[in-house]
Amino acid sequence: MKTPVIVSANYIVYLEEHAGASFIHCDCFGWTKAIKKALTGDFDKLLQIHRKPIFAVHELEDTKHLKFIEMMGFVFYKDFAGTDTKMRQLYARNYNGN
Repeated sequence: MKTPVIVSANYIVYLEEHAGASFIHCDCFGWTKAIKKALTGDFDKLLQIHRKPIFAVHELEDTKHLKFIEMMGFVFYKDFAGTDTKMRQLYARNYNGN
């Protein structure tokens, strides 16, 4: 179940716990330099509070999503096959910035 952890007029960030790991989801309702600055600031605060790695699942064909998660500081962790056998990638962001 996705739980909203950051709610703004411009975006909502959710965390989802699965098998002891935290997965992030983000719905953005617009994009400007100011929104980017606010989101990255809020996300940095979330990492400080959460204090454990956060993972993002990346669909291989979604280049816009890849650009977004890399901009947010996520780094490639591993490839995996979903329950539907479709290949995906897992990206991670640690609370210490790695």
